[in-house]
Amino acid sequence: MWTIKEISKLTGLAPATLRYYDKMEILPSKRLENGYRVYDELDLLIIQNLVVLKYAGFPLDDIKVLTSLYYKEEGDECNEMGREVFDRQLKTMKQKIDMLQEVIKIIESIQPLFETHELYKINQEDLYQRIQGLFQRIQEKDFDFLKVEEDK
Repeated sequence: MWTIKEISKLTGLAPATLRYYDKMEILPSKRLENGYRVYDELDLLIIQNLVVLKYAGFPLDDIKVLTSLYYKEEGDECNEMGREVFDRQLKTMKQKIDMLQEVIKIIESIQPLFETHELYKINQEDLYQRIQGLFQRIQEKDFDFLKVEEDK
């Protein structure tokens, strides 16, 4: 068993982050009689999964669904819940990869424009048009990161 301070050092997550995950029921904590949070091996595994999923861009709502599966009885319902989240996020991740590949191509094509200020000024309108085109493609993809938090 680890205290919040110890699990924080072990995982690199700030105690405030762990408390937030507890409050949001993403990582419900166990408590000692004195009210202190304690974490065990299962919690460490969940935290490791949580960090990987967060790094991959999963929203906290989906991470909450996945971490809740550790506390449910194994079976088809759990598998279906997990598969639904992973299918949706895999689709989103592939769309983001495609868009990032387009961004990389555009950045590589405009890099020479920044070799001198004069070259940049001459090609400034072209640069703006490329950025506007990319912006429109991003809007067409309807990525979640474009939505205001209250809209989600």
